[in-house]
Amino acid sequence: MNRRVFLYGFLNYPRGSAPANYVQYLSQALKKAGYDVYIITNVNEEVSFQEKEGHLSYKDTKIIPFNMSKNKILHYLEFNYLKGHTLVNILKGYNLSKKDIVLLYSSDLYIHREILKYRKKIGFKTVSCVAEWFPDSFFKSKQKKNQYNFYFETILPKHDLIFPISTYIEEYLVAKRCKTMRLPIMADVDEYPLGIKSFDKIKFIFPGNGLMKDAIESVLKSFSQLNRKEKDRVELHLSGIKEAEIKDLLTVQEYDNLKNTLVIHKWMSYEELIKLYQTVHFLILAREENQMTLANFPSKVPEVMSYGVIPIVSRVGDYTKYYLENDVNSLIFDGCSTEACLEQIRKALSMNQEEILQLSIKARECVKNKFDYRNWVEKIYKAIESI
Repeated sequence: MNRRVFLYGFLNYPRGSAPANYVQYLSQALKKAGYDVYIITNVNEEVSFQEKEGHLSYKDTKIIPFNMSKNKILHYLEFNYLKGHTLVNILKGYNLSKKDIVLLYSSDLYIHREILKYRKKIGFKTVSCVAEWFPDSFFKSKQKKNQYNFYFETILPKHDLIFPISTYIEEYLVAKRCKTMRLPIMADVDEYPLGIKSFDKIKFIFPGNGLMKDAIESVLKSFSQLNRKEKDRVELHLSGIKEAEIKDLLTVQEYDNLKNTLVIHKWMSYEELIKLYQTVHFLILAREENQMTLANFPSKVPEVMSYGVIPIVSRVGDYTKYYLENDVNSLIFDGCSTEACLEQIRKALSMNQEEILQLSIKARECVKNKFDYRNWVEKIYKAIESI
């Protein structure tokens, strides 16, 4: 009988968040490695599920819904304090043994405490994914800050294995004598077709809510500084940010210069998002270098590269150090100033169709050879079996 992996995360699964995508590809790699995988999560109600062996199923992986009360007070208590108890109660229904693995994608202190306490009784192995490392300034309350730091510094090292998303996080954990295997966000190049791009306009995309890690202001200001001839050739697609937020970041003049090139997308289903990626030529992502950006690995980079979208990105973190190659499969620049962004946009616009297609082909090749989950199956299997 295959070893079982119970993979928990509060993810809005599938496709409801970047962590949901991370877990989807991780679960596919685990299945390919021969594990029997169960994902315990709150489910994305926009998605229709199948059934498999009495469970909800998505892409042939069994899902155990992690439900919480609709009552506001109960929901608050469950969400903030009782998720660990709920998770343990779910696991008890599956009669865990020493052979089983519980894998957590969560920074919830209570989840980790309860699972580690339950591990003492049963003897199963625990693994934790760490995809972020937030600085103290991120937290609105001292209590949340202290809880997070206690989880990161004291609780994480108690797990049998950790999958840090970046070398920045891994180096910290290795210094604490943790057993680690660095695991970036993965992809599945075969999930959707590549699509065909037209060249009537050169399309750029700035995805997701850029207000936390990404220097969206520099990106917007740089596009507003294009001359009329350049702007006639360009579309800048934005998703996950409202027009009012854009106006707040720009002067009236800058917004007027920009508005005719902007395409602001309201909520999109994942299928609609893929259709957009299939038409876009460049992703633009400007980031400062700080703890959060060094620790993180933006899921959008391999995600869009699967559709031949060429990343234009600031040099920060693992993706520009180990995976992307400037002028081969991406355009990489230093810093995140308006001037630096503008220079790269103009560089992209100076390319002819053949040059863009060549970078696009190489971007997809990079995903296929480095990020696709099939490349990680053996490494993940060896790491888990060594604990």
